[in-house]
Amino acid sequence: MNTFPMIDSHTHVYSYSENELKHVMDRAFKYGVSTIIDSSVDIASAQKVDKLSSENKNIFGGIGIHPQNLKATISKKEISEIYNYFSNNKKNIVVSEIGLDFQSNSPDRIIQYDAFRKQIGIARELNKPIIFHSRNSIKETIKILKEERAFEVGGAMHYFQSNLNIANEITHMGFKLSFAKPLLRNINLESVIKNISLEDIIIETDSAPQPFKKNRSNWTEPKDCKLIVDKIARIKGYQKDAIHQKIFFNTFNMLKNGSRWLETSHFM
Repeated sequence: MNTFPMIDSHTHVYSYSENELKHVMDRAFKYGVSTIIDSSVDIASAQKVDKLSSENKNIFGGIGIHPQNLKATISKKEISEIYNYFSNNKKNIVVSEIGLDFQSNSPDRIIQYDAFRKQIGIARELNKPIIFHSRNSIKETIKILKEERAFEVGGAMHYFQSNLNIANEITHMGFKLSFAKPLLRNINLESVIKNISLEDIIIETDSAPQPFKKNRSNWTEPKDCKLIVDKIARIKGYQKDAIHQKIFFNTFNMLKNGSRWLETSHFM
């Protein structure tokens, strides 16, 4: 077992049944993952995230509305509910999952821009870091991050799969890059890892049920953080334990930025 535990910085484990989540958590602990950040995608899932973080000492919450889940302009009621989840539960520690998504079936971009800007505003007002999503929209994402001064609260770009130029632009604003299992198979991501500072790296699994995979053992889970950290150690040429320690503190310090009550012992 590694000296320092791992923090899975981005999941959707609220999607699992209660019984299945117990086994997911057991496997996570077995492989050295002490803490899971569970993120909502809408107000309904925010309620589930809030409940899980309240009841499980190893789960913390991210509250936010994903761009793909926007039905209309974000309402005053939704904004009020987001504020309430943060004010009523100190274990909700990041504004997540927010961002932009420009797939062909995505909501109108004007709606997305408005929701992204307003949720960054919530993060800045509450001094909470953000975990942001960007698909086919990196130019616009960076523009809004700068205009809304999201760098004042920091956070991370979730599920990073872009190039070194984008990596440098994101990290120069003070954000971390969150790497997931694509790193295990994408040689271009290996090049990014080689050429950025270890200081800028955190990890995640984006875990959620994957029924499209016929073999249940192939579902991505928080336990797979170990595969990602060990891969980073090989790419960087460092001892695994040194990488585990550094990524742990990168993540902890990012989270603590918006939750001053946090102590390292919460995650150990």
